[in-house]
Amino acid sequence: MTFRHALFVIVIISASGCSNIAVLNPKGSEAQSELNLLYLSLALMSIVLLVVFTLFTRFLMKYRERPGQENDFPTQVNGNKKLEITWVIIPIVILIILAVPTFATTYQLDNKPEIVREPLEINVTGQQYKWKFYYPQHDITLENEVKLPVDRPVVFTLHSKDVIHSFWIPQLGGKKDVLPNQENMLTLTPLETGVYDGKCAELCGANHALMTFDTTVIEQEAFNQWARVADLQED
Repeated sequence: MTFRHALFVIVIISASGCSNIAVLNPKGSEAQSELNLLYLSLALMSIVLLVVFTLFTRFLMKYRERPGQENDFPTQVNGNKKLEITWVIIPIVILIILAVPTFATTYQLDNKPEIVREPLEINVTGQQYKWKFYYPQHDITLENEVKLPVDRPVVFTLHSKDVIHSFWIPQLGGKKDVLPNQENMLTLTPLETGVYDGKCAELCGANHALMTFDTTVIEQEAFNQWARVADLQED
């Protein structure tokens, strides 16, 4: 683990008390883009903190009260225009540095399904307390598990049969609301084979914690073979 990974883990653990952070180990292109934004934000915040604590320490040491100065008053100044302008410009520059890649990445991640090249389409139904996955291109239905080919975009069409859920595979990408009477789209592209945890990220009832699923990413040829066998079994 690199220093930036360790620093980010410390910050998140301190804030949330959570020790299992799958988002720090992305296995999808969307998840990697989101992690890069987190690193950029952390770097900018670290610079601000470093400057603030450096100035705080310097002023604390330089202008501290010394013996014999108990009744002294510092010289009053009217201000420093150069410093005041600097304090205004620097935050604006930091916000621009953060805003530009954030908007660009957000736009990129919100690709319309119709412009995704050769996607695998999966219809996802969330209900208390399970997930159903239907592959319309192969006429296959799975429950609480989903199989995906590596290096191929997957377009999930999400809808709920009851309450609001949230579809999330942390190592592949961000969350997306699963709503009753409305369809949402989410595009993910796995980059490595493996088995990844999927879950509902929206409190949806007493057994919300049980609303999980396994995401298995395999090679394209292995996926084609599995689809052929599963299609025969469905028949």
